[in-house]
Amino acid sequence: MTMLHGSPETPRQAQRPSAPLCPECGQPFRPVHPQQLFCCVEHKTAHNNRMTVRGRQLTAFSLASRITRDGSCRDRATGKRARQDSRALMDKWIAEDRAAGRMPADDYMRLRYAKGFDRP
Repeated sequence: MTMLHGSPETPRQAQRPSAPLCPECGQPFRPVHPQQLFCCVEHKTAHNNRMTVRGRQLTAFSLASRITRDGSCRDRATGKRARQDSRALMDKWIAEDRAAGRMPADDYMRLRYAKGFDRP
């Protein structure tokens, strides 16, 4: 018998992959197709809508920060402030996601990469 995390399991149970977790609600689900990321359409839509809004808010800050190399060239004051504001937004969103029980962004991207999304 195999021991995983202190509980006895048969070899067949030890080989069975665990159910994936929905990035939106954090609950395990049974995917209908191999590249399914979310447990339901509503959660996929909620996630995509939130990412669209966040992306629109972050884009100008990120571009200004990048163009000024975080305030080391061109308009230094604007570049530094854009960097600070973009980081403040991201910190706010990280806290919101944690409070709502959503999957952290790095875990979500790892999942996307593993399923073959976002390849150039």
